[in-house]
Amino acid sequence: MFNILKIKEMKKFGLYLTGLFLSFFCLTSCLKGTNVEEGWIVGVLKFNSAFSLIIKTSSMGDLYAPNITSIFNNGDIDIDDCFLLYYRLDLDQPENASNIVEANGYLTVTILEIAKMPKYYLNSGPTDTSTSLPNEIPVEKGYISGEYVDKYLVLSHEVYQPAEMELDWHISSSVVMPTEENEKRYYDLYIRATVKKESESTFKTIIPYWNAYYIYNFIPTAASLEKAILGSNYNESLSKFTIRFFYVSSINEETNEITWKNEQVENFVVWYLEDY
Repeated sequence: MFNILKIKEMKKFGLYLTGLFLSFFCLTSCLKGTNVEEGWIVGVLKFNSAFSLIIKTSSMGDLYAPNITSIFNNGDIDIDDCFLLYYRLDLDQPENASNIVEANGYLTVTILEIAKMPKYYLNSGPTDTSTSLPNEIPVEKGYISGEYVDKYLVLSHEVYQPAEMELDWHISSSVVMPTEENEKRYYDLYIRATVKKESESTFKTIIPYWNAYYIYNFIPTAASLEKAILGSNYNESLSKFTIRFFYVSSINEETNEITWKNEQVENFVVWYLEDY
């Protein structure tokens, strides 16, 4: 339903992800017979140039919500926090007229629900991929969906675990240069989980996670390298590069040896260049 003009102030980072955030949290619904849209979206809280609180998103540009100030003042979210946001957008409201949106640089929405995500930071040093970390736990699915928003890569995972167990998450890259296999280049990220708090229960179930990973240096470096490698074959609209998400699928309790699986994501578009 969303068809308002692209906001001029909405500067793409120079690459985007297409079709990756496929969990039900990205689904939107248009209320029948109206110009009202509701749905989940990934956002990052920022100040704009006028020092107003705005929500950065990858698919809708900047959003403003009148109730964001009270949520901020209550201490529920802070600047640079990442969250899942259930919003309502009414395109018939005067503040969402196309000329007003273009002048303001944002759409106006109402926040109905908000869920802050934990943040983790990329470890760019070498990674020991042969043995388990202390208190490491296998991951059922290391990559389900993802979305890049304002220097954060938001990923969803699943772990087979007791419901009350608490985890810490780790993301790292082994090398800066791509791995070349079968005439393809891959930029590799490693996703791992360790137990932060044990559960008294032994009953296990699939638990979903949504985490925000600060990987700002990894993304532009990979995009720049890929552009340099492509040289004259680089095409601003079509050139893409592939990221592989590796995750520990099993751990040998006697030897601490680990088994890796990976998911390949080929939808990183390279039309990156300035302002990073």
